[in-house]
Amino acid sequence: MDLSDTPEEERFRGAVRAWLRDSLSALPWPEPSILEEKAPFWRQWQRMVFDAGYAGLTWPQEYDGQGLDERMRAVFTEECDRAGAPERLNIIGEDFAGPTIAHVGTEAQKERYLRPILTGEEIWCQLFSEPEAGSDLASLRTKAVRADGGWRITGQKIWTSRAQLAAHGILLARTGGGEQHRGITYFLLPMNASGVTVRPLAHMLGEAEFNEVFLDDVFLPYEAVVGEVDGGWKVAMTTLAFERVAIAAGRVNTVKAIEDIIADIRTRKSADGSPLGADPRVRQQVADLWSRALVHRAIGQRVISDAAAGESPGPAASIGKLYFCPLVEDLAEFRLSLEPLGGEFALDDELAETRRWLRLANQARGTAIAGGSTFIQRNIVAERILGMPRS
Repeated sequence: MDLSDTPEEERFRGAVRAWLRDSLSALPWPEPSILEEKAPFWRQWQRMVFDAGYAGLTWPQEYDGQGLDERMRAVFTEECDRAGAPERLNIIGEDFAGPTIAHVGTEAQKERYLRPILTGEEIWCQLFSEPEAGSDLASLRTKAVRADGGWRITGQKIWTSRAQLAAHGILLARTGGGEQHRGITYFLLPMNASGVTVRPLAHMLGEAEFNEVFLDDVFLPYEAVVGEVDGGWKVAMTTLAFERVAIAAGRVNTVKAIEDIIADIRTRKSADGSPLGADPRVRQQVADLWSRALVHRAIGQRVISDAAAGESPGPAASIGKLYFCPLVEDLAEFRLSLEPLGGEFALDDELAETRRWLRLANQARGTAIAGGSTFIQRNIVAERILGMPRS
C-alpha cells in the first residue's frame, strides 16, 4: 500500500496548510480548558472552517458538503493536528449523526438538521448506552410507546458525551417486542424537550465530559423517526460504521504524538547532566512507540482507503481500534514518566504541556470502551478473520 500523497492530495494538503497558517491567528487564543467554556471559541472556529469550504468534507455536496473521500478528510485532520487547531466539539454531529441522516433520513430531516451541524450552530450527542446496555447495546430498555401524533419516550441513558452542550441527540428506544435486535427505533431528540434531564458525571479528571440523561415521558412526533419503525438497529449500525472508521483511523494522531515526545526529549537532560536521548532505555522506548505509531498509521490508511472506495468498515476497523487503544495509553504514560513523580498531580497544578498528557492518559482508558469494547472487537476479529466459532 502506497502511503504517499497523490498529486491531488498533495495540492489539497498545501492549500489546507496555507489556510491554517493564515486563519488560526484570527482566533481569540488561548482555547478555554473547561468544556462548557469551549463552545463559543469552537463555534467561531467551525464557522471559519465552513466558510472556507472545509466542513463536511465527505458529505454529499447537495447537503453543503464537499463530496470528497476519506483520504482527503484524513489529510485535513493531519494538518489541523500539526498546526495546533482547536479541539473538535461536534464529532458526534459531523462524523456520526450527520452522515447517518444524509444516508437514511427524510428530505425534511436533511433540510432541517444538516447545515447547522456544519456551521457549528448545533452540537449533537449520542443516546445509545444505558446502565444495563453498554457493549450489549441490543439489550437496551428505554421504551417508546405510541401516542397521539407521535411517541412517548421513557428511560435512562448514560456515558453521553457533551450532552450538556448538545442541541440534539440521536436516540435508540425499544418500540416493539421479539428478538433483541428487532423492535428498536432510531429517533432524533431535541435536548430541550420537556421531560429531558441532563445530569453531568465528573470523571477522574474532575471534568464533566460525560452525562446521565433521563427521559421522563418525552414526546417526539412521528417525524423524529429515522428509517423504519422497529428498524432502528440497521440505522444504528450505519452510525456505528462511521464511528468505527473514525476510531480506527485514530482520534489521536499517534505519529504526531511521538514526534512531539521526541522533540521534547531533545531538550531534556538526565540526572547526571547527559542528554536524555542518550539513555538507551529511553531510546528503546522511543523506537518501540515510533514503530507502533507507523503501524497504526498503516492500519488507519487501510481503513480510510476502504472507506474511500465505498466499502463498509470490516474487521480491519476492529484491528485498528485494538491496536490504537493501548498505543495511546503507552504514549501518554511514557511522556508522563519523564516528569517528576510521573506527572501525577492535580491538573490545576501542572504545566499546560503536562496537563495535555495527563488528560490523554486518563481519557485513553475510556477509548477502550467507546465504539465497541475491546472484548467486542476481539470477538469480531476472532470470528471474521480467524474463522473461530461463536462462543
